[in-house]
Amino acid sequence: MKNVLFIQLMICISLWAISCSNPKHTDSDILWDQEKLPKEDNPSWTELFSQSYKLVPLETNDTCLIGQIDKIKKFKNHYYIASSGNSLFHFDEQGNFISALTQKGAGPEEFIRIEDFEVYEVNGKTEIWISDNQSIKSFDAFNGQFLYKKSFPFTIYKFKRLNNSHILLVTGQNEYILTLVDENCQVLKQYLKKEIPYLMFRPVQFPQYNDSYLFQLGLANEFVSFNPQTETFNQGHYTSNPNYLSTNELLEMFNSKGTDFVRSANQMNYLCNFYGLKDKIWIHSNVGGTNYLSKIESGKMITSTQFSYGSILATAFTGESDDSILLYILPEQQEECNQALSLNGEQLLKLDANDNPCLLEFF
Repeated sequence: MKNVLFIQLMICISLWAISCSNPKHTDSDILWDQEKLPKEDNPSWTELFSQSYKLVPLETNDTCLIGQIDKIKKFKNHYYIASSGNSLFHFDEQGNFISALTQKGAGPEEFIRIEDFEVYEVNGKTEIWISDNQSIKSFDAFNGQFLYKKSFPFTIYKFKRLNNSHILLVTGQNEYILTLVDENCQVLKQYLKKEIPYLMFRPVQFPQYNDSYLFQLGLANEFVSFNPQTETFNQGHYTSNPNYLSTNELLEMFNSKGTDFVRSANQMNYLCNFYGLKDKIWIHSNVGGTNYLSKIESGKMITSTQFSYGSILATAFTGESDDSILLYILPEQQEECNQALSLNGEQLLKLDANDNPCLLEFF
């Protein structure tokens, strides 16, 4: 009898060990459970995003001419726009120009390029933090004055400062992709062994979903979530749909095709980008070579539409805001906007050819 109980106990321990080493994915780590692929539903923009929106034309003058938009950040109803890798412009809630950061150079108070930026309130002052690959430098958001620098022994690509002053980093020249450091830049934790195809840089590298920040593994249907309250990492899947590119397929393509693996990925279905706001999610996917923008609510796909690069809808993943989804409209795109949002044919936008873009914000 004792031998039987011992054997049963050993079997239970073995099964437990197998289940731990090969964790099964549960509903808690799948953002939406849907087997169907997106299709063209021809939704209106208000159906795709929200009935509530506003247009914010940005002031245009010689000191704030915006080039290619790299990233938009809304903070305390002000807008911060990184442009062409080397400039950052600050506008108020009406689109009036406030200040600019253009200190390109290798000096101690300059930046070589803007790899990433964020805006925070630190000790009652609004600061702009800029990553230039070599360090993170802080500037006053209103007068552009250099404040201080944080240095690291590795390359910094993207970052997110937490409420407790710890910083989550996407790093290079390092064994791991994700690194958590304290306010003194001392490493606290590292996660996710480096795989080159996982390093796909995005304007918003850590989109928020519920209480966590998500980091997508390249173009795969998988993410690493980071909980800033517990400072723990976990992994999950965006969707249960098996038709999207997996991490195993992604790594196999890289091993066989090298840096040309993206061209092979274009022959498959994959997820390009993600944005979450309250109980809704927007997903950019590539299905059969066609780009789709889909709205997910309560774990179900509500509607989808096709779009092309160079369109207004293609800008939906460039901005970050706590209460809205941000897009932008170039002067040559204003007719597209007028047709999409005008109810009775009125001209909502009147931009001149050399004007700065207009922000389109859905709440």
